[in-house]
Amino acid sequence: MSSADRDALREDIDRLIDAPAPPGALALAQALRARHGDTVAAVLFYGSNFRRADDREGLLDLYVLVDDCRAALASRLSALACRLLPPNVYYLELLVDGRTVRCKYALLELPVFGRYMTARQSYFWGRFGQASGLLYARDAAARQQVTRALAQAVLTLLGRALPLLPNEVDEATWWQTALAACYGAELRPERPGAVEGLVRDLAPWRERLTPPAAACLAGVRPQAGHYRVELAPGRRRLGRLGWVVRRLLGKTLNVARLIKAAFTFAGGVDYLLWKVERHSGVRIEPTPFLRRHPLLGIWGVAWRLWRRGGFR
Repeated sequence: MSSADRDALREDIDRLIDAPAPPGALALAQALRARHGDTVAAVLFYGSNFRRADDREGLLDLYVLVDDCRAALASRLSALACRLLPPNVYYLELLVDGRTVRCKYALLELPVFGRYMTARQSYFWGRFGQASGLLYARDAAARQQVTRALAQAVLTLLGRALPLLPNEVDEATWWQTALAACYGAELRPERPGAVEGLVRDLAPWRERLTPPAAACLAGVRPQAGHYRVELAPGRRRLGRLGWVVRRLLGKTLNVARLIKAAFTFAGGVDYLLWKVERHSGVRIEPTPFLRRHPLLGIWGVAWRLWRRGGFR
């Protein structure tokens, strides 16, 4: 891998993240800057609403990247939680042109965001190897940090998937394998065809970024419309073992993050159950006891969800 290959990937990402954003997303980004102050370095828009350029249905997914959690959050306990198990998840809604626009947003420190793009767990790079848009960057330095982090996310996503691939693979199958493995490392039992649909939605992103990303990765080379994967057997075994560890670690941390969201997110219990239903189709109505005592009630709910296939 040469520095020119990595620079080409970053330049492509720098252009792609300037995708047009709906007015509701821009208004939310401005409100989040006002809420958290000058420590906000960047705001990213991602997820299904981003891919559809839609701010009219559901919750928009935003990431607020800050210099310092303590400066961004009023509570020291919340800042500590953000550092111990990032990110913190919050809710915001506001009126835009006479209609209500809603988002859930994650908050974490920008340097931490960059570091997690090479971490063992796939929670961050599994999301940000996918398409996203930059709603706000405080300055050129913040934008560069975001671009570098997103480029690394793509490299980690595609690179960690190599041991799972056959010797020859097309671009779409490469991405589908990578994303399915990431979802398998979380409590996200996607409906049949969900990953395939996501790969189709990501076509402009993956078609633009796969060639420069492949040029940066050892063990893969382009060959007549597809890619040739050349890994030693030992590297394949080690890489597959890494995914076993990633699934165990990822599911454990996912439970911890969801429980934490029940406390930091307004209506957190309802959000948690809505999220499980959205991905699995399994619906459980929250009880008054669960809303009053989420830490006590969540364990029985988790057992019921697992029994009914809400997560694996």
